[in-house]
Amino acid sequence: MTKASVIYHVPYALQFSNPTGGGVRPVKMLRAFEEQYDVAVVAGDAAQRREAIGQVMHDIRAGRRFEFCYSESSTMPTALTESHHLPTHPLLDFSFFHQLRGHHVPVGLFYRDIHWRFPMYKAGTTLPKRLGAKLFYNVDLAAYGRTLDHLFLPSTEMAAYVPLPRQVPVSALPPGHEGGAPDPEPTPAPVRLFYVGGTKQNYRMHEFMAGVHAVPPVQFTLCTRPDEWANSRADYAEWLDDSITVVHENGPGTAKYFAAANIGVVATEPQEYWNFAAPLKVYEYLGHGLPMIASEGSLAGRFVAENGVGWTVPYRREAFAELLRELVAHPQLVSRARDKVLAVRDDHSWAARVREVARVLGEVDVRARRHD
Repeated sequence: MTKASVIYHVPYALQFSNPTGGGVRPVKMLRAFEEQYDVAVVAGDAAQRREAIGQVMHDIRAGRRFEFCYSESSTMPTALTESHHLPTHPLLDFSFFHQLRGHHVPVGLFYRDIHWRFPMYKAGTTLPKRLGAKLFYNVDLAAYGRTLDHLFLPSTEMAAYVPLPRQVPVSALPPGHEGGAPDPEPTPAPVRLFYVGGTKQNYRMHEFMAGVHAVPPVQFTLCTRPDEWANSRADYAEWLDDSITVVHENGPGTAKYFAAANIGVVATEPQEYWNFAAPLKVYEYLGHGLPMIASEGSLAGRFVAENGVGWTVPYRREAFAELLRELVAHPQLVSRARDKVLAVRDDHSWAARVREVARVLGEVDVRARRHD
């Protein structure tokens, strides 16, 4: 049976070889699309995108039908994604979206991040660069209002933090996981915790580490980048002991740590950014069949509590220590939480995210919409 066709667009080159950070999601989504559709990819630098756009428009004029176009934004403004970061092709991508809409192709875009709206954006950037970038971030938002049929966000909570175009519908499209079978069920005792992610200031876990230190039977493996750990290790030094192991792996190298653990960790210090940010690690833990320990006051904590896939507790060392003692004394609680994870994990795969995109964009009334 012939697959239906869709367009997958990103205004940058895809990082296929061991993607990390912001490069993970675009590749995972593309692979999930390719499992279900015949995909025309528009990606790369401006010259490569222009060539791919020309091919897509040629195919449309020749009679090829595309179900929709799905795009993922960059963490940079669209106009500044060239290697020199100069706005030499500011209208290329939005003109493409406009053309697609003229041919009745629904266009949806995942708006990745709004770190530029928070004080953390000042780190490592000069004032002139920040002002220029913010100008073009706002240009993106204005263009979305004229060229999109739908905006996808990591969470609907994010909409309150950025002036999105009011005329474009918004819905959540959080990260996903690989799908397939989960890791074999680990023994529920001893408690073996695993954290994968950053240790910068916006990933502070001091209270959690103190809680782990207070419950010696618990084993905790922390996987982070070497440079980040070098800069933050001194902040955690008083709690480091034989129960805590620090490793530096990424991609396939993390598989053995996921498999050895029986609980994942998202117990970072609550801050405003985590009210709407959807950490990829939450869905990676789900994919591996791991229940989670999360902090109250974060989107991750609400997800864990609402779905019953672990434990959400106040960000205090006493609260973490109390929970860990309970799990040590009653390992069956770990097994029960894993059962909850397995019951919902298939709803949160990358393939499920693609099906959600198809559902939402399939409901766009292309003939009744605006034509700006």
